[in-house]
Amino acid sequence: MSRSPLDESTTASGAPAKDAAGDSAATPDAGTTGAWFVRGRRLPPPMVLLGWLVVAHVVLKALVYLLVVDSPPHGDESAYLNAAMALSNGVRDLFALNGPDVAELDRNVVASGWFMPGMAIVAAPLYVVFPDADIALVRAYLGLVNLALWLVVLRQVVRTLGPRWAVVLAIFPGLVPMWVMFTFGAWGDLNAGALLLLLLLRLVEMFRGMRAGRGPGVREGLVIGLLSIVILYLRSSTAVLLAGLGVVTLVAAVVLLRGRVRLRAIGAALVAAAVFGVLLAPWSAYASHVLGARVLTTTTVPTVKANTFGERDQVCFGECDPDSTLWFRPVRYAREVARATGTSEVEVLGQMSDHALRDLTPGHYLDQVAHNLAAYSLIPAVFVNHVVPEGGRGPVGEVGGWAAQLGTWLLYYPVLLLSAASLLSVARRSLEARMLDVLVKLCLGGLLVQPFVHVAGGRYWTTAAPFFGLAAAMYLRGRQLRRAPAATAPTPAADLVAVRWLNRIQVSLAVATALVALALAVSVLVFW
Repeated sequence: MSRSPLDESTTASGAPAKDAAGDSAATPDAGTTGAWFVRGRRLPPPMVLLGWLVVAHVVLKALVYLLVVDSPPHGDESAYLNAAMALSNGVRDLFALNGPDVAELDRNVVASGWFMPGMAIVAAPLYVVFPDADIALVRAYLGLVNLALWLVVLRQVVRTLGPRWAVVLAIFPGLVPMWVMFTFGAWGDLNAGALLLLLLLRLVEMFRGMRAGRGPGVREGLVIGLLSIVILYLRSSTAVLLAGLGVVTLVAAVVLLRGRVRLRAIGAALVAAAVFGVLLAPWSAYASHVLGARVLTTTTVPTVKANTFGERDQVCFGECDPDSTLWFRPVRYAREVARATGTSEVEVLGQMSDHALRDLTPGHYLDQVAHNLAAYSLIPAVFVNHVVPEGGRGPVGEVGGWAAQLGTWLLYYPVLLLSAASLLSVARRSLEARMLDVLVKLCLGGLLVQPFVHVAGGRYWTTAAPFFGLAAAMYLRGRQLRRAPAATAPTPAADLVAVRWLNRIQVSLAVATALVALALAVSVLVFW
């Protein structure tokens, strides 16, 4: 079991140990079993408090389930569940020694190549056992899967960062009603965020090893590769973030390590890349075969860019068929053109996107990005009005829906503001604080790339929710410790290089965030 600095009273040099926020474990509020003081008030020990918060999460989950138990699939949920049923049929066919229905798999698993099959794989076991499972059973199953995943995440946070950080996450997002509601959904956003947090924790442990002169080995490479590909299968938009984290980790190994240890770390990186590539290849090859074009992950980018940033009345080289949805009109048109011309619908969609975007200006682009960011971050409870039973909720259900919205707003908006402040600040209290600060900001920045290339909505924030919670807590803890006397213990020579590089990255990230925010603010003022 790896030990968090929070659990140690002194460092090797004899100075008080510090947790990931930079506070001394020798202070009265530290430790895993001792009393915890906040503004002079005694709280239960962190592990006890964490246990009660987990109980509160389970109770809230049971109450929220009553709001969604009979709600039919909404939007993309239908595609994910149809793919899950197709996979389950294929599994049963194989066990019956029959060939799988390839046409059904092509039609429902690949379809137009819009969705990675991660959530279909998660939901398929339920349909293998219960082929006719109703939506109430589906949502209960998904809720239990997500509960198990969340408990694993909290346990790993305790092991890596300490129990107080687990308490933070148990509150936000663990007690946010809308986040809990999404645990019953068939979208992969929330699951991807939880697994991304597990990946961050693995990287924290890896960086600690590098700091001590130990390079990651084959096992670490396997784990990182597996976590990364599962995250991608659940949420394809994380590709940029995963690539960025991989590059940062490799650079850290080159900078911090020397000799054979550095070569060992590079070997681990190659193992991670190999695992990632080998497990991505089957999906990429299958989707490419079905669609007759090269598909790496999904095919959504051209259509989404056209509908988000282009002229919608020109997406189909003019207006699209009005008898379908905004997203399926271009696909249907592209299929017809592809059949008539003998080309791939993916190629046609790319041409349609280029046509719709031909008059895009920087000002219009930035204005739309600002709107996307607002949709991503400012309407966290909008889906309470989408995931609704066909006959409505009734008076009691309506009260529950309003309570879910109010509870979400009260927790979400303060944390969002604190997270924004954290993105513009630099944590300097300790090397641990700097390291966690960089990783959290990279995760948030990578996730917030989506509004710059893709339409955004009120469910995507669930991927970033754990990192919002961490960023907010880090900012508050940093301000609290800023008023405390600074540590006088000298920084070990081995840490000076890491501190220097981390400081450069922190400042660069804060400046980049400020510049992007300024550009978006100007575009909104000019083009509103």
